[in-house]
Amino acid sequence: MNKFLKQCIAISLFCLSFSHTLYAIEESRISSFMQTNIDRATTILRDKQLQKNEKSEKIFLIFDSIFDYSLMAQLSLGNKQWSSLESLKQNEFSQLFEQKLKVSYMNKLDLYTDEKIVIKNLEKIKDTRIHLTTHLMKNSEVYEIIYKFYKNKNDDWLIYDVDILGVSIIQTYRTQFADILNKEPFEKLLDKLKQPDEIAPQKQ
Repeated sequence: MNKFLKQCIAISLFCLSFSHTLYAIEESRISSFMQTNIDRATTILRDKQLQKNEKSEKIFLIFDSIFDYSLMAQLSLGNKQWSSLESLKQNEFSQLFEQKLKVSYMNKLDLYTDEKIVIKNLEKIKDTRIHLTTHLMKNSEVYEIIYKFYKNKNDDWLIYDVDILGVSIIQTYRTQFADILNKEPFEKLLDKLKQPDEIAPQKQ
């Protein structure tokens, strides 16, 4: 994987957070909310006075309310495997999944230089699905990143997946998890998630 692709992945997912408190965002506010807070996040990333851990804390505070990590964990594992687990194992997997994302992307903070992300289009795919297309711009190059929202039972819009250069984060993890589970028991997958160098999104 080349350096810029790593940068693209890292920057787009600095929006990811790991709080269980979800935020009620209205459909009409999705674009403005995301653009305002992406701008805030990139300002933090440019601040050379801040240490890496300080940057990550500030960025998580911005975006820690609009990602449904419980659903992302479930989708990454697949409904069949998920439904076969007891609730305690589901919770353990969800927590490890969140931690894996956090470690993976915070390790990439230093890759950021001067990239900019702008909102290009919001498309309502169906009544409960919205795709927010953004462009990451570096010099004369433009790369597409799509944030996928769904409407939950409380009519709140939350992010459940991100497509980066045409590749779904959830699908990437699902493929890796399925490969492991075809050869190993579920406990082995949990063990791998606990290891810092095992399992990473967008691996090539």
